[in-house]
Amino acid sequence: TGALQAAIDSGAEKVVVEKMSGPWIVDKIQLADNQELLFEPGTVLLAKKGAFRGKADALLSAWNKTNIKLTGYKATLRMRRADYDGPDYAKAEWRHVLNFHGCTDVTVSGLTLAESGGDGIYLGTGRQGEPNRNVVIRDVTCDRNYRQGISVITAENLLIESCVLKNTAGTAPAAGIDFEPNRPSERLVNCVMRKCTIENNQGYALHIYARPLDGTSAPISIRVEDCVTRGTNARSVSIVTSCGEKGPVKGLIELAGCRFEDAGQTGIRIGSKPPGGVRVRLVGCTLADPAKKPAPAAPIVFTSRSGDLENTGGVEFV
Repeated sequence: TGALQAAIDSGAEKVVVEKMSGPWIVDKIQLADNQELLFEPGTVLLAKKGAFRGKADALLSAWNKTNIKLTGYKATLRMRRADYDGPDYAKAEWRHVLNFHGCTDVTVSGLTLAESGGDGIYLGTGRQGEPNRNVVIRDVTCDRNYRQGISVITAENLLIESCVLKNTAGTAPAAGIDFEPNRPSERLVNCVMRKCTIENNQGYALHIYARPLDGTSAPISIRVEDCVTRGTNARSVSIVTSCGEKGPVKGLIELAGCRFEDAGQTGIRIGSKPPGGVRVRLVGCTLADPAKKPAPAAPIVFTSRSGDLENTGGVEFV
């Protein structure tokens, strides 16, 4: 831990984490501004056994940093999910592999992020509520994480491309990816997800839970294109927006060219979606249940709940 942290703190523009005969065993690491961290092929960064006792102890963290690049094709950052779920640890869902808060100009590429006690990647608010801006996540695999493959709490200009999000299980929502702001001031602006595969997650494959946003929030803009859900996700897609006293959040959520194929669970749920709020468009999408005995549930379901003040609508199927 000390050697790697010292290299990061050295001010070097590029830090190479070499492939060793065994894994790098580390405690919590803090990332630095204006630096590329390059993991050689075959490198394994492994969470130290018995560490990460704090409920929010993450493997690699950055708060309000800028110009961070993490590159690691055929490299793995692995935690010890089974330990955190055991009796020796306080129950928590925030022991993430990569933990970004209010960061700008971040690129993560090639890495496998596995077995966290929280999310593979978490994009949360900065110290003064800042969103993450200009983030690219490409060719990343999130495997066997405890809460989510990726959680997007607040982001502006986010691209998630050619990623695999699989085998999430442990605590709700247990989704492949979850766009879930916590308060009206947070942002889901210009978020694009393309050519990703989401499979075998305990919860939804794609979960957009925007209920905390309202008429005072920045309009949502989320586009999911050419993505595939498959295997045994709980359902393919869940989209929940707002319908309360301060009016609905505005904007556009668009799913284009996607294929939803979850054995016995293929389906899209749209909840608390008023006609005058954020538009939802599904364009050229396919829902196909590959199960030998498909479940009788409707593949597209609209829901409302107590406290919704408007009717349901504003959804287009093209």
